[in-house]
Amino acid sequence: MRIVPRRSLLVSGLVSIVVVLVPISGVVYWFAIPRGQGSWVALAQAVVIAAALGVLFRQLTVDAVVAEGELRGRGIFSPMLRVPLERIARVDLVHVYIGQSTETVPQLLVRDADGRRLFRLRGTFWHPGDLEKIAAALPVPLTVAPEPMTIDEFFDGYPGSAYWFENRPWLVAALVTLVIAAAVALAIGIMTLFGMPIMA
Repeated sequence: MRIVPRRSLLVSGLVSIVVVLVPISGVVYWFAIPRGQGSWVALAQAVVIAAALGVLFRQLTVDAVVAEGELRGRGIFSPMLRVPLERIARVDLVHVYIGQSTETVPQLLVRDADGRRLFRLRGTFWHPGDLEKIAAALPVPLTVAPEPMTIDEFFDGYPGSAYWFENRPWLVAALVTLVIAAAVALAIGIMTLFGMPIMA
């Protein structure tokens, strides 16, 4: 049994890259070419495109598989995770509300006998029914939560189910601050490179 993420995610990624890259590149070239800096912009653009294509190619390798006595899978930025089927003691399917809306997304949680998370799949990235297919291929019966819950209730009710980046508001704030600082530094760097005044 093998499942792969929805290909619409890949299309969305490609569209996002084009929508962001084309107007920014146009403006930067507009200022760079008259100043003889077009080759530097082309080099920077090539690096950005190569990195984006690398991430998109990695997306093509993402899957979840039940075969040869194990459950295995990988994410875009994570290594292959392998779980021997004999370690699996419980498989839960929980519908979790998306933000403040009434819409829900399924979460498949695979745990060992001590309740530790071995594997988790978030329905946001998979085709409808894929999580149930994986669950049906596992050696223990699927337990479906009777009612949807908020993400906080999910993390409280299933301790250890959160990934390292989830349920940490300080981490989100730090990442947003870092992205804003990097954008400002990049803008100042480009303006300095082209001899543009930074302060009016």
